[in-house]
Amino acid sequence: MNRIRQGWDALRRGRRSGVSLVIALCAVAVLIGLSLSIVYSSSMLLSRANRKIGRERCYQLAQSFAQVLDSELTAYNTERTDLGGADDKWPQTADGSRTFYQYANSVLENLDAYDADDPEHTTYYYSAGDEDDDYGKVTVMLRKQNTDSEQNPADRTGRFPYAEKDRQTAEIAAQTFIRYQLSVSVRVEKGADSFTYTTEYYRRDGFQPIYTWEGESGSITPVYWVSPHFSRSHSIADLLEPKTDENGQTEEVFISYRYDPGYTTYKKYEPVNKPAGGAAE
Repeated sequence: MNRIRQGWDALRRGRRSGVSLVIALCAVAVLIGLSLSIVYSSSMLLSRANRKIGRERCYQLAQSFAQVLDSELTAYNTERTDLGGADDKWPQTADGSRTFYQYANSVLENLDAYDADDPEHTTYYYSAGDEDDDYGKVTVMLRKQNTDSEQNPADRTGRFPYAEKDRQTAEIAAQTFIRYQLSVSVRVEKGADSFTYTTEYYRRDGFQPIYTWEGESGSITPVYWVSPHFSRSHSIADLLEPKTDENGQTEEVFISYRYDPGYTTYKKYEPVNKPAGGAAE
């Protein structure tokens, strides 16, 4: 009996040692799994942090480039230097190339509006140079947008008394019309990261007013505003004034006006609203 009891005791001790070994192995496996999980999580966090830094860099580059283009677009108000261009170098830069303002005008005035069903052929690209190690690859995309805000200068006509000529002519000359909407997108690609920053612009145009003198006697005469008088020609020598009769009564004169859609005197870009920003990809 003693031998049997000793045998059972030995068997119990052996079984406990086996269970302890299994438990120890399981604990080691759990610790290894946790260590691998921590290493993997750390690498993922580091990768995401690097990706976030890359995207932030692309965003900053795209935004900065967009600000440069914004200053170029909004610097000018006409292509005619005799009517108040932004500087004496217009329409060419110092190296003889076209300005971005002129390129944008060409897109709006000569090319088709953006078609969502055919984006490749209705998106117009402006070369920003080859890919750079510091700045990546920069692509500028322009789209002529259809807009409900477009205004027709031919719809704007009016008539005012001669006595109000100074105020009225100043207001008429300053009148502008929204004619186009332009989307300017700057896309920066650097490595696996990219960001596109988009700004929407209206282009406001001003047009040459056409005046007509309507005298009390029914006379209708085309006239030109040569401040501070109306004239039959562009010369002050042909100025026209209301007649005064022998009783000292001055002729009542009205001036009617309309705009010449074919004679643009002013082209000015303005943001539709705050920059729309963009999205990382």
